[in-house]
Amino acid sequence: MRLRAALRNLRALYGSYGALAEVMGVSPSSLANIVSGRPASPGMAVRAARAAGTTVEALLGDLKVAASCPHCGAAWEVS
Repeated sequence: MRLRAALRNLRALYGSYGALAEVMGVSPSSLANIVSGRPASPGMAVRAARAAGTTVEALLGDLKVAASCPHCGAAWEVS
């Protein structure tokens, strides 16, 4: 479920599933299958993390509050 969400967010970042698929080195239909609910391989999670410039753990791990530091978790003051 989190990989599907990550792929949707990466699609928005790269502009299309075609562009994302090219960066990840997979076919656009592979991404479409995963986003539509088919199971994904661990290798696909690694490719998605590389495309996002992060680790698999950060990509698929616990959700973080947007108003906190991604490194230490300290809350930021919102003005």
